Amino acid sequence: MPPMPDAAGLQAEGLCKAEDLERIRPEWAALWDRLDTASPFQSPDWLIPWWRHVGKGDLLAIALRDGGGRLVGLVPLYIYRQPQDGQRIVFPLGMGTTDHLDALIAPAWREAAMAAVFRRLAAQRDHWDRCEWPQLRPDSALLQAAPPEGWAEERAEAEPCLTLRLPRSVEALREVVPKRMLQNLRTYRRKAERDGKLRWERAEERSLDRLFDAQLRLHQARWAARGEAGVLASEQVQAAHRDALPGLLRSGLLRLYALHLGAEIVATLYGLIDRPGAKERRFYYYLGGFAPEFAALSPGTLVIGHAIEEAIREGVAVFDFLRGREGYKFLWGARETPTFCRRITPAPQPMHTAEALPVEAAPR
Repeated sequence: MPPMPDAAGLQAEGLCKAEDLERIRPEWAALWDRLDTASPFQSPDWLIPWWRHVGKGDLLAIALRDGGGRLVGLVPLYIYRQPQDGQRIVFPLGMGTTDHLDALIAPAWREAAMAAVFRRLAAQRDHWDRCEWPQLRPDSALLQAAPPEGWAEERAEAEPCLTLRLPRSVEALREVVPKRMLQNLRTYRRKAERDGKLRWERAEERSLDRLFDAQLRLHQARWAARGEAGVLASEQVQAAHRDALPGLLRSGLLRLYALHLGAEIVATLYGLIDRPGAKERRFYYYLGGFAPEFAALSPGTLVIGHAIEEAIREGVAVFDFLRGREGYKFLWGARETPTFCRRITPAPQPMHTAEALPVEAAPR
């Protein structure tokens, strides 16, 4: 095995403005494409719109280059001052609307890159108080990297994601999905077909705005029926998604499905998918929506069933329902997979142990 690169061979560049993110976007996309464990949530198509419309505070992203100037790491961070206590927290970009947060680092450079990141954070110590890095997978670079000597850290399990390991064929779904759920799915399909012409649509460039409008309407209707707003209530969040969708579509990462019953869209599902060639390729069920007046047909079940079957046809290994222990996820046979939160406080700052560690998003 060749020796690990030395941290001294890295050049760390601070990215402090949105224009800096746009400037390195092609390199960022190329790095993301090289890493077979990178999810759509680490792509520039997802994070640049998030920073442009949702992010608040001071950008503190760090680009890491090897001796030849090639981008080998991108650690997307920002500093947010909490209004309640004035604490300046270093968060990863994507907070609140992203279920899998992380850095992008080429495997051979992981240790050296994170050491360089901590050195840069130490050099800017006067501008922040602690790091809060939630929703990290077990193999995350942000979770595994050792902090500098004397820095304090705290780890805790975050809200788990519910995942369903998929078989290689639709016919083999009976091996992983409970029999009762598959029976219900067949029953609801027959009933929907009797009540009207059933048709599926997947977003393309010409239909993208129309289907996202339907997603907004149905998602909001679903949560309004519960007396809640849902994750798309904010105009800034809506703008971030509208900005991100065309790039995600061009990159092949978007799956936005609509279920038509006659002339009406009665359910939608907004998902993301790993590119072909990704390690253990996943489908991410981000948001759903359905018309409450059609609840008797269980359109939510129909659209999830369709997305699962299409994911199998695309060679996906795991259907990720993302965070939350909602009961319907278990009905599909999904199981909990852990995510973690990490808090890091540089010496000699004291820990603020009275505060809750996880940072949660709006309900879906």
